[in-house]
Amino acid sequence: MNLYEFEGKKIFETYGIQVPRGVVVRRGENYGDAYQQLDVKEVVVKAQTLSGKRGKSGGITFASSKEETEVCCEKLFNTDIRGQYIAAIRIEEKLVIAEEHYLSITYDTNKRRPVLIYSAQGGMDIEDVPEEKIVKQWIDIRSESVGSDIPFANELWQVFLKEDTRLVEINPLVKTVDGVWIAADAKIAIDDDAFFRHEEWKTFEPRSMMGRLPTERENQAKKIDEGEAYYRGTAGKYIEMDGDIALILNGGGASIANMDALIQLGLKPANYTEYSGNPPREKVRALTEVVLSKPGIRGLWMCGVVANFTNMKETFLGVIDVLDELKPTYPIVVRRDGPESAEAIRLVRECAARNHLNLKIFNKDVSMTESAHVLANMVR
Repeated sequence: MNLYEFEGKKIFETYGIQVPRGVVVRRGENYGDAYQQLDVKEVVVKAQTLSGKRGKSGGITFASSKEETEVCCEKLFNTDIRGQYIAAIRIEEKLVIAEEHYLSITYDTNKRRPVLIYSAQGGMDIEDVPEEKIVKQWIDIRSESVGSDIPFANELWQVFLKEDTRLVEINPLVKTVDGVWIAADAKIAIDDDAFFRHEEWKTFEPRSMMGRLPTERENQAKKIDEGEAYYRGTAGKYIEMDGDIALILNGGGASIANMDALIQLGLKPANYTEYSGNPPREKVRALTEVVLSKPGIRGLWMCGVVANFTNMKETFLGVIDVLDELKPTYPIVVRRDGPESAEAIRLVRECAARNHLNLKIFNKDVSMTESAHVLANMVR
C-alpha cells in the first residue's frame, strides 16, 4: 500500500528525519486558519495524491498570504490531478533551497538484497538521471546501519526495516541555504503482508490503486485476508473497474497479460482480482461472492497459469458454492490446471449440469489466450 506524503512525513519525523513544518487540511476546513498556524509568509500548497509528477500536473502551487492559500486550496480540491482522488492538502513552509538530491531504499529482486540509491541530482525522476550520476549500495538485511555519511541514509534504513516497507524515498532531499538537510517529500510503500504486525496501520485512510476512494466491494475483499487465517493464501486482492466481464485470475504477471488479451478482444474487465498461494475454500468463496456481486456482469473468466501447489479442488469448491447459489445465466469460461485438477474439473462440470450453466472448462491443453477467444465468442 502506498502512503500519502503527509503520512510518510509523519513516519519520517519519528525516525529523526527532518521535514518542512506543515499542516494538513481537508475539504471544507478553514484553509486560511491553517496558513496562519504556520506563522510563515511563503508556503507551498501540495495536493495529497498517490500518483507521482504532481508538480507537472498542477498539484503543487505557492502562496504568500491567507487569501492566496484559500484560493489555492479551493482550486486544488476541484482539480483533476492525473485522475487521482485528492485526499487532503498539505500546506507547508517554502524552503530556500541550495541543493536538491535523491535518496531511496528499496529491494533489489535480482540480488535479493535491499539497495540504497543516491544521486546528487534530485527533484526529478530517478529514471531521468544519467546512470553514472547514481550511487547504488547493496545492504545486508542484518545490518543495523548502512554505514553511509549520506544525510538521513541511516535513519531511512531504520524506516525501511522497522516499518515493513517495500520502498522509502526522499525526492528531493534538500539542503537549504542555511546548510540544513530536509526531506522535502516523502514516498513510502508498505508491505501489506505485514499488517498483522502493525495495529497502527488500521488508522490509515482508505485508498484505492485507482486513485479514488475504495468501493464497498473493494473494502469487503480487503477483509478476506484478515483474521486468524491471514497466512493461508491470498484472496483479498480486488480492484473494481468499469467493464462487465468478471475475472478471477491467478498468476501475477500472467493475470495482467490475460487482462490485456481480453481488452484486445473488445471485452472490458469488471475487475482485477486474483488468488494465490493455497487459500481455503471459504476464502475463495468470499472472493467469488464479491466479484459476482457487481451489477451488470455479462461473463465470467476464471483463468490462470498451471499451479504448483494451489489445491484446485479446494479452491474450486469455493467458486462452486457461489455458482450453486447464484445460478448465473451469462457465459463462463474456466482455464486452470494444477494439483487435483482432474477432480476439480469433474466437480465444476457437475455444478454446470445441475444448474444449467453456460460453461466451458479447459486445462493446460488450451492456452489462456485461446480461452479468452472462447469467452469472447460466447459473450457475443
